[in-house]
Amino acid sequence: MSKRVLLKLFIEEKNINKAINIMTLAGISGFFLHKYRGISADKFKTLKKEDLEDINKVYEIINKESDKAVIIGTVVKEEKSKKIEELLKEKMLNDKWTLIKIPILKVKVHKV
Repeated sequence: MSKRVLLKLFIEEKNINKAINIMTLAGISGFFLHKYRGISADKFKTLKKEDLEDINKVYEIINKESDKAVIIGTVVKEEKSKKIEELLKEKMLNDKWTLIKIPILKVKVHKV
């Protein structure tokens, strides 16, 4: 039995169509999306200690300084994950993206 991996592709929100098209070209059969906002460590380091002590100020900073991004997740065979990675390197050459591969040890689906 071939190994399966959970792929998590982190991309900027503006590139969601391009990334889904790439994954579809590689033959994925389904995926999930998760929107989030993130602040890089460099931006976070510049924040003042006083700002971080006020939770309302923290939310304000996150809304103002954070980047909009999306995580696209899917479970695929290891070979297909390599194809997806090759396509990402080729077609998203000038875009920011991060790919995480997590080995799947077991999948159990329970339907009621």
